[in-house]
This record gives sequence, structure tokens and C-alpha cells, in this order.
Amino acid sequence: MERRVDDLSFEGAWKNQIKEEQKEVTPTEKKEVKVHDAPKFRGQRDVVEKRSEIKMAKKEQPEPEEKQATVVSELSSKEGDDFDVQW
Repeated sequence: MERRVDDLSFEGAWKNQIKEEQKEVTPTEKKEVKVHDAPKFRGQRDVVEKRSEIKMAKKEQPEPEEKQATVVSELSSKEGDDFDVQW
């Protein structure tokens, strides 16, 4: 026994949807075509490097300061002096 095809069945609704989609003509969206412009250079474009070495300016380094240490014959702290230790 064959089922009757009507709009309320799944098969009927499926076929109706396919027919409607085929009738509808989807407008094709025209994509904007981007035109590539050549970059604008100043001066020469094709330069061949002919240097044998690259010269760069040297960084100025300040001379390190010499620290003067004085040597004492006696210790500045004596036994029994109070001093604060912060832990």
C-alpha cells in the first residue's frame, strides 16, 4: 500500500521546498574587484649592493668610574655595639 503524497507529509513538504528553491532565482552578488596599484618609490628601484663592508657609527660608552676604597686599620664597630637588623 503506497502512501499518498500530500503537503503534510515529510516527502511532500520536501518536494515542495525543492520546487520553490528552483523557482527562486538567487541574485548573484557582484564582488568588488580590487585593483592593485604599483607602489610608489622615491629614488631608484633596482639597486645592486656593491659594498664590501657596512660602516656603522659606534655607540659612545661612558668610562666606568673608579671607586676609591679606603683601608682602615681598626674596625668601625666594636663588640657590644647595637645595630638594627631588618629581616
